[in-house]
Amino acid sequence: MKKIILDFNTTRTREDVHKYLAMKFDFPDYYGENLDALYDCLTDIGEPTCAGFFMPREREMIPYLQRIAHVMRDAEDENKNFAVIFGDMEANFEDELDFMDF
Repeated sequence: MKKIILDFNTTRTREDVHKYLAMKFDFPDYYGENLDALYDCLTDIGEPTCAGFFMPREREMIPYLQRIAHVMRDAEDENKNFAVIFGDMEANFEDELDFMDF
């Protein structure tokens, strides 16, 4: 199983987030660097892959990263080869990530 640790402390902008994701997941060059493209690439993963998702200490990116987390949950539901585990234990059991206090 491929294991990917996503520590978003190095990202400051949405562009940074998508470049980081593309690098960590080794997405193809045509990755569109948006939420739809992220979903498409995650649902295309063909080998068992688990991603550990850790929120940054700085709170300014958290709203967008919560949207990324939603996309990852949706992709996990669609693709049996993809799993995501959140660093905040409760996040692994919540249906709605909007109410999580990172």
